[in-house]
Amino acid sequence: MAYVRKTDTLVNDITSRVREMSRAAQQPFKTDTVEVGTATHASIREAIVNKTYEAMPEVKGRLPDEWCGLPTRVDVHLRDDDENLISRFSVENVTSDPMRLSPEYRRQSYPDVTLHTKNLTGAAAAWLEAKADNDKKVTAIKQQFNAVREQLKGFMQQHASLNAMITEMPEFEMYVPDKYMQKYRAKSEPRAKVERPTNVQDLNIDVDALAAAAITHRMVTANSSS
Repeated sequence: MAYVRKTDTLVNDITSRVREMSRAAQQPFKTDTVEVGTATHASIREAIVNKTYEAMPEVKGRLPDEWCGLPTRVDVHLRDDDENLISRFSVENVTSDPMRLSPEYRRQSYPDVTLHTKNLTGAAAAWLEAKADNDKKVTAIKQQFNAVREQLKGFMQQHASLNAMITEMPEFEMYVPDKYMQKYRAKSEPRAKVERPTNVQDLNIDVDALAAAAITHRMVTANSSS
């Protein structure tokens, strides 16, 4: 194997690779936009319009379009009964049958509208429940990869080369960008199996967790592309 010296660029590229893997693993669970044409979209847009006319429900649907707010998109801030922010998501408007908000939103293309959980019913409530579950998964994935990144940063500080890192912890290879692995494999010589030196134990690195995070990323990205 060719010798690949550790540099600041290599360290930064590896930590960036961990961030990229984290974002890719989170992506299937990101639900920040409500898809147009779905029952959920219809239910939430109704809740949005009703909310903007909360102070004057008697005029809803009776005003000419030029008096109404006709936004391109509404950014929803969802709060519970205690005004705690639960979630943010966006709802695109449509031209065929647009949301017509109350006059106070007339000059806003991308208004913020605050909804409360009690405002959402039917398909919107079901979507919110699924989104809450996905948000928990996103948080768990972030925490998993953040822990991996910090452990790898500490691990890399103990070594002068990529060769030493992979020799001590073969699982490390899963986080190394391809351009460095190509350099590393430039000379194909059999590598003898060695016992792990003490750095892995001394730094209390959870090797199983490192491998699991990388496998999670591979599985999620494979499913996304199929």
